[in-house]
Amino acid sequence: MEDKIDRENIKKNKFWAGVILYNPVIKEVLLQKRDAEAPVNPNKWAFFGGTGEYGETPENCLVRELKEEIGVDLPQGGFTPMRDYLNEKLMIWRYVYTMPFTLDKSQMTLGEGEDFDWIPFDKVLEYDLTDNTKLDLEFFECKLLQRLGL
Repeated sequence: MEDKIDRENIKKNKFWAGVILYNPVIKEVLLQKRDAEAPVNPNKWAFFGGTGEYGETPENCLVRELKEEIGVDLPQGGFTPMRDYLNEKLMIWRYVYTMPFTLDKSQMTLGEGEDFDWIPFDKVLEYDLTDNTKLDLEFFECKLLQRLGL
């Protein structure tokens, strides 16, 4: 008999929140290259974000993580929910948001990871991305094309 996954319990108690920071003018996304010591997906490119702490909402988590990871204070409420789902490989709920973002790299300070950069959207899938980052970027591209009527 197959075990039933308690999705609601996981969704409430264990989550990761990340954001696709994109510049709609120059059509680029800001990604972080994880370092070799990262416990999950070392040396891969991914969104900024992280695991929620006790009592945090996904948006609280993003505000905290962006401050820690790139030294940027962002107000809560500026993120647009894109999708959420269970990452069955890690058994953690994954919340993905989007946000238009136009800061130059020189206006940010890397606090975690090996590197970060603005990557042209038409080249981003050529990078060594985490599996979920790739899936979420493909989903984002699909939604963006729908919104533009293409």
